Amino acid sequence: MTSRAWPSREEWQAKAEYAVRTSCTMYERLDRLQPGTNWWSLAEEAEFEELALPAAAEMRALLNMEIGRLRALFPERPDRSRELHAWFNALEGRQYEDACNLGALEQMRTEVHRARREKSWGTVAWHLGRLRTHYHSVSLPEGLLAVHDRMAVLSDAAAERRRQAAEAVEQDAVEKEIARRATDQAWAKELERRARIDFPRVIHVGAQTSPIKGDQVT
Repeated sequence: MTSRAWPSREEWQAKAEYAVRTSCTMYERLDRLQPGTNWWSLAEEAEFEELALPAAAEMRALLNMEIGRLRALFPERPDRSRELHAWFNALEGRQYEDACNLGALEQMRTEVHRARREKSWGTVAWHLGRLRTHYHSVSLPEGLLAVHDRMAVLSDAAAERRRQAAEAVEQDAVEKEIARRATDQAWAKELERRARIDFPRVIHVGAQTSPIKGDQVT
């Protein structure tokens, strides 16, 4: 069996940082080391909830209005799933677009209601962002826009703290791997690993020998 062309010790050492950064994402590494960490302060969480709770109710009212308007465009819309699917596929142009928006907004309303009940405020903020960005037929009041802006500031602050922590954890792992690869022990283990790959252990399965006399059942 021909062994592969492995990098030299110097090349292997030089790739320490690359190996760390490509083995997993920095956030995966962080979550393994600090599982369940909350990157929000108590004050930020309280403010976010105070913003999201009325925002969810206001969103639901706006969604009800837009859903009602779109439903009025399709009085013939079937209720049963099979008929609804056939009806939907037959639409074209603006009707198709309006029907798509109707279905999406109905789903959004359901998810916002569930998020409010389960106190999943990040979901409320996410749907508010979707409504603001993609559904221009729904006019959001200035106050609700300001609420979304503030929620984004709070979310970004928590995300930035998590990013900084992840970068620090990854950099620490890089430094430790560089130091590890500089040792003779690490190089010896690497050579052993390569040998196991180049010359894997092969178990030959042949004819079974007969059992010894003591094992025989009489």
